[in-house]
Amino acid sequence: MYENIIGQDEVCTALATEISRGSLPPALLFSGPPASGKLTTALETARALSCREKGAWNCSCPDCAMHRRLGHPDLLLFGARSLPEEITVAKEFLFRIPSQASAYFFLRSLGKLSARFNPALWAGEESKLGKASALVESLNETADRIDPATIRANLDPETVKAVEAAYSDALALELLAPEAPVFMLRNMRIWAQLAPMGKRRTVIIENADKMQDSARNAMLKILEEPPDTVRFILLTSRRASMLATVLSRARLYSFSPRDGETSALILQRVLKTDERTESLKAFYESRMPFSPGQARALAEKLIGAILLDANWERTALGEYGQSLFELAAGSNGDMAGILDEISRQSKGFGARDKAMSGSFIRFLRALTRVFSDLLQESAGNKLLLTGIDRWSSLIRDAAIQHSSYNRNPDFLARLLAESFKDDAVNLKPHSPAEGYGAVLGPSGSGDKL
Repeated sequence: MYENIIGQDEVCTALATEISRGSLPPALLFSGPPASGKLTTALETARALSCREKGAWNCSCPDCAMHRRLGHPDLLLFGARSLPEEITVAKEFLFRIPSQASAYFFLRSLGKLSARFNPALWAGEESKLGKASALVESLNETADRIDPATIRANLDPETVKAVEAAYSDALALELLAPEAPVFMLRNMRIWAQLAPMGKRRTVIIENADKMQDSARNAMLKILEEPPDTVRFILLTSRRASMLATVLSRARLYSFSPRDGETSALILQRVLKTDERTESLKAFYESRMPFSPGQARALAEKLIGAILLDANWERTALGEYGQSLFELAAGSNGDMAGILDEISRQSKGFGARDKAMSGSFIRFLRALTRVFSDLLQESAGNKLLLTGIDRWSSLIRDAAIQHSSYNRNPDFLARLLAESFKDDAVNLKPHSPAEGYGAVLGPSGSGDKL
């Protein structure tokens, strides 16, 4: 076991020993920088715990086969994660070297996304799936048409069509994936009490430090009396942000950063490329036509300009809000100019270039992240929460309209900016105190998307 993990020998040796001895604790915390192998190690741990044999990497038992497709009924995977980079790399790998291995790699990247829409996590909350349901169904249907066993050196037209369709659905669906709302933690607790289909159940929560307080508290209650048949694996890149009470109930496994040499070795063995890179994170991001850094910078500039134009109370937005104001001011707060810059830098968000089709979704995702960070840094500003709830809905609608109805992304971006601006004006605090305590009614601006 753990033969597929490169560069984390100490952690993997400890885990393999504990699994063999039956001494693995109920709760594990994998802490380390991004792209250090935390999720891959967690998934391998889940597979080894379910294996009907001895957990060997090449085991062919039914449980291991289901785990490799991330389709085992004893696995729950959710939490905040950016997946467009991995899915893009996986598609490129499949088209560059068509093989059973590259097909499995692509399907596994899709599985990491679709797992977040596991019905067990959404029990009683199906209405919240909303427009994601159709995308989930479409993604699963197209993924089922990709059979690794039939992949040959030259992909047939139907497989190419299925891969492109799955890729498009995944980019749109990724924006709709929730981070870890409290209802999922409650449903997870119910799921964990059920008897496993195999030997053991495993729950994996990515970026556990980013959970809201209500979800963190629900997690804590579960860890206080964990079922014997379940292992909980929490992943984080910010251990200091974890609740001390959670840390005290989980055994820590520290993942070291992967240097350029180790990253190159992984690329060579897994993706069959001799490219050099400073890190896996840099390699993945380099495959995106519109980088995360670009998208984030433009999203911050746009939101700062909107709040600046609406004369929001700066003291109600915390330090991060102040930096957004300063960024917008550096661009003279010119909304039209900022939108033109967004369109120019993203090359029209892929409106005319199929290779750029994920750019608009990336920008929408960046908007969502900036809004989330702004809310966290502004001490739970209730006025801002009211706006962000509505703005997040508009962002999701824009993603659907672009992906499903082929609406022009430049046009959608300008409609979003207009809607954000109208709401910001109607929701702005009239005093610093009001910015923290009062909740206004609906903005009345109406849906424009």
